[in-house]
Amino acid sequence: MVEVVYTNKNCIDVFNVFIEERKNKSGLPLYVISDFDASSYGIVGNYIYNDNEPYYMVWINALNQFNVDQFIYLQEDFILYDKVDLNKINEYSNYLKNSEYSFIRLIKSGILNNNRIYDNLFEIESDNPTVFAMQPTIWKTSDYIKLMSEVKEEKWLEIPKYREVIIYLNLKGLYYYNGERKIGGAHYDTKLYPYVATAVIKGKWNYREYKNELEPMLIKHDIDVNKRGIF
Repeated sequence: MVEVVYTNKNCIDVFNVFIEERKNKSGLPLYVISDFDASSYGIVGNYIYNDNEPYYMVWINALNQFNVDQFIYLQEDFILYDKVDLNKINEYSNYLKNSEYSFIRLIKSGILNNNRIYDNLFEIESDNPTVFAMQPTIWKTSDYIKLMSEVKEEKWLEIPKYREVIIYLNLKGLYYYNGERKIGGAHYDTKLYPYVATAVIKGKWNYREYKNELEPMLIKHDIDVNKRGIF
């Protein structure tokens, strides 16, 4: 299992915190999709895109270059605040490999049913209103490429067409939930992949929901929160 993080030079301050905090919390190989050279960060691989390259093609080209069967989708503001449960991640990865499902979302988010399929994994049917979410997710690479190839979204946006295409392709997924606390109005915490969801909202540090997790990390890494501001 590997992690793949998408980032942009406009978020280099966030990316630096992301990188530093995952060093003793993840343990998984990291690939980076960026518009700058990230090779000095001790990563496994780097796909460097230009800003004129369509978003969907960035992902297709990067995943073809990385050549992995599965990956965990990440953004630079998914900052870990505790250790990843690697044993469970590997168990769920193996389960996904031999199943009819295309992905496992590592957090409960959105309007979801409670149809337990395996352990602490619940089904997200293709026609679920929140079947697609830009949250940490184990994806079968081939199915993610199929999705991107059909949606053909030019920009980094979570648009309704993703759900339409998932229904069309009949892709099904699972989400993880083990009784964690609710945060905000639409998502829960996750013991499986303990991260700040998300660290940046509307360009500002998300102190409204994650001040207790974020503040110590930003102080440790000498981040001036006033440069971005606080949400």
